[in-house]
Amino acid sequence: MSLQWEPQWEETKVEYKGIRLIVLVDRVTGLYACPICGIGDRATYTFTVKDLVLHMYAHTRKSEKVIITSTASVSEEKRGEDEEE
Repeated sequence: MSLQWEPQWEETKVEYKGIRLIVLVDRVTGLYACPICGIGDRATYTFTVKDLVLHMYAHTRKSEKVIITSTASVSEEKRGEDEEE
């Protein structure tokens, strides 16, 4: 029995709520590696694409280098504001 994890990374495309990413996923465990953190001892790994995207949002609070833009059009944003009122 091995106590170490030997990942078998492969690059894949994922999408969550219109956000498209190219990330590394381990073939055995299904873990996703954060493309900002990279891989290694201090990297972050998640089991779901949703958790990966939420983790990436956390990077926006820590650094000015990462910017996430909305894919929503102006008409969609206005429609959302009308629903809130």
